[in-house]
Amino acid sequence: MDARIRLAEVTGTRLEETDLLRLVTRPEAGAVTLFVGNVRDHDPQAAGEVVGLDYSAHPSAAERLVEIVSAALAEADPDGEAAIAVAHRVGHLDVGDTAFVVAVSAAHRRLTFELCELVVERVKQQLPVWKQQFESDGSYRWSGL
Repeated sequence: MDARIRLAEVTGTRLEETDLLRLVTRPEAGAVTLFVGNVRDHDPQAAGEVVGLDYSAHPSAAERLVEIVSAALAEADPDGEAAIAVAHRVGHLDVGDTAFVVAVSAAHRRLTFELCELVVERVKQQLPVWKQQFESDGSYRWSGL
């Protein structure tokens, strides 16, 4: 795995953004960008209030996450200046729980913003993770299938 990737995992464990920040903090990095995706109480696909969700993942999801992050680094950071940590949670999450974290550090902010956004978008599009979203009336919807 590329040494710039400090963490790339799909986990059933609660995510703490400070843990990922620590992984990318370095003396030469003057900028750190952090994305934290939390479970919200509404969704455009929901008919009512969202009360929780279950994330499930294909067995290859962790390997695929490394591939996604590696490709983003090759594209956006060809000079090898950044460090990145990415984690996506699976299992049951309640409203307010953290589902996805990306932390990126580099000498300057532009690269951190660009790389963070690129990884977030590609993970949303390409990671084999599915979401079963539960609503207050007892109904549920699947997305990402």
